[in-house]
Amino acid sequence: MKKIYVTGRWRQWLLLFSGLLLFTLWRYAHQVEFRISDEEIKSLTANVGDSVRIYHYQVNKRNIRFAEFGSDTLPVTILVHGSPSSMNFFRAFYTDSTLLSRTMLVGVDRPGYGYSDFGHAVTSIVEQARLLQPVIDKYAKENRKIYMVASSYGGSVAARLAMMNPKFVKGLLFISSSFAPGQEYTYPVVSDMLDSRWSRWFFPKVLRVANDEKLSHKSALEEIQDGWENIRARVILLHGKSDGLIYFSNAEYAKRKLKNAKFLKVVALDGLGHSILDDRPELVEQNILELIR
Repeated sequence: MKKIYVTGRWRQWLLLFSGLLLFTLWRYAHQVEFRISDEEIKSLTANVGDSVRIYHYQVNKRNIRFAEFGSDTLPVTILVHGSPSSMNFFRAFYTDSTLLSRTMLVGVDRPGYGYSDFGHAVTSIVEQARLLQPVIDKYAKENRKIYMVASSYGGSVAARLAMMNPKFVKGLLFISSSFAPGQEYTYPVVSDMLDSRWSRWFFPKVLRVANDEKLSHKSALEEIQDGWENIRARVILLHGKSDGLIYFSNAEYAKRKLKNAKFLKVVALDGLGHSILDDRPELVEQNILELIR
């Protein structure tokens, strides 16, 4: 086979092209944020005439953002996203007239996501719940009925908040949520690259935060295993039986733990994986309505 030699000039051009390509990929990657600004929220809701109120608060120098959608006289449904994501995950619901006629929706940015100190991870579920507790306190003081809808990692945080607030949280809808320590898939090569100081810089902040949570999730879940008996709310669990990220065994685990739940329903979805909200949004809406009925 004839050997191909690269001259000095061509080698320089090749290095320059490789550098430009790497820089372009880095710039593009860092535009991936999965979040929605205050201005975009107002623009989204202005088109349908629904009222929106956006709040920012601090707990020990940590910044948290949440937003209310709809009438402030209705029961409250707090939406807690997974990772990597933000309150933008539930975007379609913020203008859903059927839901807004029955409940006021509250979207939150979990710590490290959206506009809650974007890029700065909080790997402890206990600490995340503590940082989000003022949201619960606001509606508890107003004597409002509080429901929670949570997806994936957000389910762990919502469960902890329900353990802390058994008198105020009346209902919980868990979507593909993680509860059992170690019962989830971790991408070995990608996680190692995101965790390495040599390659971590290349990836978007939102993925770094998600990976930091992922690698700490087993120990973080072990910290909250003694509070399940405090949950006395109505509970619905939606979980795909083909979920390859957060295994269906998490729903079975929660079912065993929720011994004091006022009502418990497990919806096992054949053929569905982790993206239930994308695949079956009408099913999620239907179960939110059932939860608050």
